[in-house]
Order: sequence, then structure tokens, then C-alpha cells
Amino acid sequence: MSDRSRQALAVFLTGALLGAVALVDYAVNRPGTVGLNYRVYHVAAEAALAGRDFYAVTPPDSGFHYLYPPATVLAFLPSAAADSWVPGYLAITAVSALATAVATRLLAGYVESLGHDVGRAERVALFAFLLASSHSAPSLAYGQVNHLLVAALVAGFVWLVGERETRAGATLAVPAFVKVFPGLVGLWLLRERAWRTIAAAVGTAAVLTLTGLFAFGVDTTRTYVVDALLPRRESAAFVGGLDPGRSFVTLRRPLSVLFPTVDPVWYAVGAAALLAPVLVALYWRVETVTERHVAVHGTLVAMVVAVPSLLLYYVYTAFSLVVLLYDLPAGRGRQLFVAGALLANVSLSASGVRDALRALSVGPETAATVMDAVVPVLRLGTPVLYGSLLTLAGCLLYRVESGSLSVPLTAGDAPADRDS
Repeated sequence: MSDRSRQALAVFLTGALLGAVALVDYAVNRPGTVGLNYRVYHVAAEAALAGRDFYAVTPPDSGFHYLYPPATVLAFLPSAAADSWVPGYLAITAVSALATAVATRLLAGYVESLGHDVGRAERVALFAFLLASSHSAPSLAYGQVNHLLVAALVAGFVWLVGERETRAGATLAVPAFVKVFPGLVGLWLLRERAWRTIAAAVGTAAVLTLTGLFAFGVDTTRTYVVDALLPRRESAAFVGGLDPGRSFVTLRRPLSVLFPTVDPVWYAVGAAALLAPVLVALYWRVETVTERHVAVHGTLVAMVVAVPSLLLYYVYTAFSLVVLLYDLPAGRGRQLFVAGALLANVSLSASGVRDALRALSVGPETAATVMDAVVPVLRLGTPVLYGSLLTLAGCLLYRVESGSLSVPLTAGDAPADRDS
């Protein structure tokens, strides 16, 4: 087994092991969280079928509301046929596993097309990582749709490389339509001038939007925008500095802590300003396959850390993360990248550390000492944020080490021979 395979396997297995611990914690210590999000989908489907406002209803045991565009509720209507949410939850879990199997096969096949062997053990570990890593486990427990959307992103990028542009655009449009922030993938599509892919993505989003309009009317669409979409900005959460217990992975966290008195809109501006030069550098003179993968990774990480996304949304970087674990050549850039990937597997906020100490029955004095040590670090950022930034640093260092960021000399710029 090559060093690359061993390092990839280490990332997959540590992520899957931490995910297994999380799933056990959900089942044993927090059984009420199982199906937490799917219950929202279920009552929304019941309301839609009854002709009521499905953005206004909540499950009896939680205060969560449906947050996705109107057309998406059509996918959950079969759930309303059952009296309980449990059959639907089991169905979405099975579909998530199937989608993960497809994503695993696509990723392994793509990596092998680059000339890297992916053995059976690595494929099994990759499947476990995508299905139930420390980032995927919450989605699996809650009954969310993230596994399906991650599989769509993986398929979209694989098809984009394979020049199946229309299919890639239609597939990449789905995560963007449902979650909105994956629409930042469009930055890479614009950089590549993938006009057919962009047209397919815009067309798919338009069709889905019109489907929602025809099915539920203008008022429901307006309710989605005003009551569900706009509040996702979470601006109020950053006022005075984001609480270290909140499970966000975003550059807005350290900015809000360092500048607690400014208008929260400047945190968004600051995050964009910090990420823009990184993307410019990674997009500069992309000529090789590896440079393309590095640029895609920069896009996906920026997509996650620029917005107030949750820790579990780190899974949306899966395509480039997995590919670069194999494709990034040896060097200091690779070392940084692998270190970042390993660190990002620790999906914790301050509240997660507190819960872990409680689950381990750690004494109050010891727990207080641990919290005093970790809270200052976690106030500025989570391990997922630090790890994500390390992978970006690794990508930048690779570009520097490879010399691909240098400006090529033209014939007129060639240095003169001093002896001539």
C-alpha cells in the first residue's frame, strides 16, 4: 500500500470511527434527536397534502420549521401516507446509504482514472467515511437530505470532468436549489467558462422554482423567501461575537470575536475579502489536472466557510477532499493538506466538548479545567474550521512548490547575457 493510500485510509477511518461514536451517543444519550429533521419533513408533507401552510407547522416535540423551497416538499408527500414518520425515516436512511454507495463508486472510479489504485479496504473505508463520518453521522441520525446532496455534488463534478456538461449542470443545480449556498460552485463554472453546464444548472433551478409556483402558488413561494430563506443568514447570532457553543464552521466566527461591535454584515464582507485572494491564487493559470482539483477544493471550502454553515456541511467538500488525498503529490503542501483533513474530522464546538465530558462522567473540577483551556480556542474557531484552512494552506503551498503561481517570462522578458 502506498503512502497516499495509507494517509487516505487514516482520514477515512478516523472520520468513520468518530462518526460511530457520535451515532452511539445519539442512540444512547440523545434518542430524542433521532429523526429530528425528518419529523419536520413529515409534518410539512402532511400539511401540503391537506392544503395548509407547510412552513407554519412544526412537529409536536420540536420547534423546527420546514426550510426548503416549495417544490422539494413534493418529494416527501409519500411520507404523509403513513401515520408515523418512522417508515419515511427508514426509507430516507436507506436512500442515503444507496446514494453514498453511488458516490463511493464514482469517487473511487475517478481516482483510479487518475492512475491511483483504490483497494477494496479503501473503498469500504471511503463508504463508511461518506456515510457516517463525524460530519455525516448527524445527518444520518436526524434524517436529513445531505447524503443525497453530497452525492449529487460528487456526480456533478465527475460528469463535468467527463465533459457531460448538461448532466453535470442539472445535477449540480439540485444542492444549490435546496440549500442555496452550494450555488457558490458557480464561481468555478464561470472560471472554466462552462456555459453549457451553467445553462443546464440555471434551467434546472428555474424548472424546480416554477414547479413550486404552479403547485403551491406565489404566496407560498414568498413565505419561503421571507420566513425560511432570509433568516438563514443568522446575522443576530454573530452580534457581540458568536457563542463558542454554536456549531458553525465559518470565517465569520473569528471575525465576530475579534470585532464584536461592528455590524454583522461586515463579517460576511470580511470573510469574502479573506477568501478572495486565496481563490484568485488557486484559479491562476490552472493547467494541470491536479491544479484543477486544488482550485475545486478552494471553491468548495470557500463555499462552506464563507457562509454561516453548520459543522456537518463540511461533507460538501467530499469530492475534492477525497480526490486530493490521492492526487496531491508528496511535499509540504500535501503534509499540510493531510494534517488539515485529519484535524477537520474532529467535529466539535464548545458545547460538544461539554457534552463529551458529561458523557464520560468527568468530575466537575476536571471538566472546568478542560473547558477553561479549550473555550478560548473554540471561541475563535472549531477544529473543522482550522482543518479546512489548513487544507487550503496545503493547496496554496502546493501551487508555490510546483512553481505554477509564478508569472511566465516572455521572450522580451528574458534576462540579458552579461557576457555578450
